[in-house]
Amino acid sequence: MRGELMRSKSKRLKLAFGIGVGALVAAAIAVAAPPPMTVNTGAKLKVVAPRTGTTLTGNKLRTRVAISNFKVDCRYAGTANRKGIGHYHVELDKSLVNMFCGSRASISMLGVQPGKHTVQFIPAANDHADDLKAEKEISFTYQPANPLPAVKPLSFAGKPSISIVSPKPGATVHGGFDFVVAAKNFRLSCALYGKANVKGYGHWHANIDTTKLGMMGMGTMLGMSCGHSFHVSLAGIKAGQHRFIAILEDNTHAPTIGAQASVTVNVR
Repeated sequence: MRGELMRSKSKRLKLAFGIGVGALVAAAIAVAAPPPMTVNTGAKLKVVAPRTGTTLTGNKLRTRVAISNFKVDCRYAGTANRKGIGHYHVELDKSLVNMFCGSRASISMLGVQPGKHTVQFIPAANDHADDLKAEKEISFTYQPANPLPAVKPLSFAGKPSISIVSPKPGATVHGGFDFVVAAKNFRLSCALYGKANVKGYGHWHANIDTTKLGMMGMGTMLGMSCGHSFHVSLAGIKAGQHRFIAILEDNTHAPTIGAQASVTVNVR
């Protein structure tokens, strides 16, 4: 009996020690984790569509917002913040889909299971910091009359990679330019923005000068693309030498490790 008591006490001590270590590790992670990017834009956002409780039978969720006290202008995304100027983010079930500047947008339901879902609309600064106080959330039910087929994972012979086709190193650009890339061993998809990851699918982000600012480097993201080009407006970008970076991302906007390329050009 005494031996059993001793073993029981030993187990409890080990358990307590394990819990204590776990709590310390969790606390350390919490301290090390960067705080969420938030900002007060002063924006007033109203969701015109969809309405709460909508039942969606089609395969696209069409949205419409009205924003006041705030100028939406995607040309400045990824550049230095300017008071009263930015864009807005749309999230599906708290997962970022994309940034928008028009009053209307649409979200593909590819990869979305039938049932209850939420969509979030959040004003954001140029560096993509969210104005959570101005966020609006709408709930809806997805009941497709003609469900979309499931997206099947893809396998390629090599690792995913991205290269820059244009502009060429050392080129001089002004007034805007098309940032053209080539992706290999990877399928680009607009419809899967913000959805669960599917092997072999994703998109790419265009950044300027660095990939270290903001959550997952999005502080300097000029925009994202599911095609082979992205138009860089150069608004908010000072004259001089700059590095433009293309990064392959998965559906959740996490970078594909090592799959990026950059080019240095002169902005006039």
